[in-house]
Amino acid sequence: MKWRRVLRGYLRASFHVALVVLPLWGLVAGGSLAVRIASAAGALLGLGLLVRAAFIYIAGFDLLMRVPWRGPARGRRMAITFDDGPNGAHTSEVLRLLDTYDAKATFFVIGQNAEHDPALVREIEARGHAVGSHTYSHVKLNEVPRATAVDEIERGHQALLATGVADSRLFRAPHGQKTFSVFRHLRRRGLRLVAWTAGVFDTDCPRAEIILERSRRWVRPGSILLLHDGKRGHERGAMTEALEGILRLARERGVALVTVPELLGW
Repeated sequence: MKWRRVLRGYLRASFHVALVVLPLWGLVAGGSLAVRIASAAGALLGLGLLVRAAFIYIAGFDLLMRVPWRGPARGRRMAITFDDGPNGAHTSEVLRLLDTYDAKATFFVIGQNAEHDPALVREIEARGHAVGSHTYSHVKLNEVPRATAVDEIERGHQALLATGVADSRLFRAPHGQKTFSVFRHLRRRGLRLVAWTAGVFDTDCPRAEIILERSRRWVRPGSILLLHDGKRGHERGAMTEALEGILRLARERGVALVTVPELLGW
């Protein structure tokens, strides 16, 4: 549920901030040289751990700004992305709505789902949308051994290519969670990690009007909006109902909907 994920995020952030603040407090409070040195060392260690946690858990965080999470605001363009599919009739309905509003999007597909319905993956590309990989079975890459994470990336990518679509080199990590090791592997492989400006927790399956309301502020130039057409068999009716409102709102605001590569100039 959304509130549980948000609470875990706040607790995790508070813990890591405390690792920096408490040693700094000891440094400011004074004391012997040894205490001050230990406090400074503790603060530096805490800062390192804070940066590491931010890199893992914040999808677009990277001190060197190598993970795009938004595009340029000029040009009045934004991107909608769909994770976890393809998902049968729900993905087909998304494609129908996108066609109706002359909109393009980017789909990050799970390898297992691509193997089950390769024709639908090809249809996504044939309609002018971008297709990227989203691992093979949607494991959190920071919670498995490096070898398992690499295997998930490689198998997912190969399953996507086996459908016959072009190799866009686009990749999105499940839940946006990554590690330094995973990121190095992606760069060596030439896979481009893509984050997002905003997610609206549509996988919690709230009513369509709630999804639309959460999305409203992010329908603006430069945004990369995260939605989910869903894992195979998952109910996504509320999202597809909200999608039409999002597409209509973008048209009213004069914001063109393009693929991630188009938005980022790749």
